[in-house]
Amino acid sequence: MKKFIMILSGLAMIGAAVVGVLNKNDFEKVNDQAKALRSEVTDVTAKLGEAEDKRDESVEKETQAKDSRNQAAAAVSEAEQKLKVVQRAVDDVSDELKKVEIEKKEIDLAVQKIFPDGNIKSSEDLQMTLTMLKDSLTEAQNKKTELNAQLGTAAQSKQVEVAKVREEEKFQMQRAQKLALNGLVATVIAVNREWGFVMINAGRQHGVSPEASLLVKRGNSRIARLRIVNLEESSVVADLVDESLANGIDVQPGDKVIFENVQ
Repeated sequence: MKKFIMILSGLAMIGAAVVGVLNKNDFEKVNDQAKALRSEVTDVTAKLGEAEDKRDESVEKETQAKDSRNQAAAAVSEAEQKLKVVQRAVDDVSDELKKVEIEKKEIDLAVQKIFPDGNIKSSEDLQMTLTMLKDSLTEAQNKKTELNAQLGTAAQSKQVEVAKVREEEKFQMQRAQKLALNGLVATVIAVNREWGFVMINAGRQHGVSPEASLLVKRGNSRIARLRIVNLEESSVVADLVDESLANGIDVQPGDKVIFENVQ
């Protein structure tokens, strides 16, 4: 009986030792999983911070672009005002020139009445008046020529500023399309497992370009990356990037698609 009890005690001690070893292995496995989970949380937090930095940078760039467009528009407005001032000056000079020409004709008529035979023997005063009128006419003509040149320069400046504004508007429209694409979430509508491609319900009309990088999400997890092979107006056919596909997971209809790093 004593031997039997001793044998049972020995077996119990061996069982306790085995359980202790198993518990230690389980603890180490759980500890490794916890370390891996903490590393994954750290990576996700870093990526989230990087995404927020990129978003802030995009907002800052958009604000700078709007300021540039506003400055260009202000320059165009200023050029238009200068153009109006020059145009008014040209009109004033033209009116003054017409008055001088009328006065000259009136004097010519008066002289013709005094000397109807055309053999004019003008006095010193008449000669001085005619000389002054000719000088005034020449000066007015020179001023008109100068103002016309200024008018041409102002018109060219306006065209340059208008071109800048249009270029800025084009840039803003393209940027707005890209920013809208950053927030676009599409859906996988078909999967061909034999050929390894999928179809997505977003296309050129949604701002998608052939160079766009696509990520497939299921819940909060990214499970695969796609490469566009055919871009239509309202749909995309894309290949699965093999090395990006998560182990044991297949892309399925209904999975969400986001667009990565659109600047």
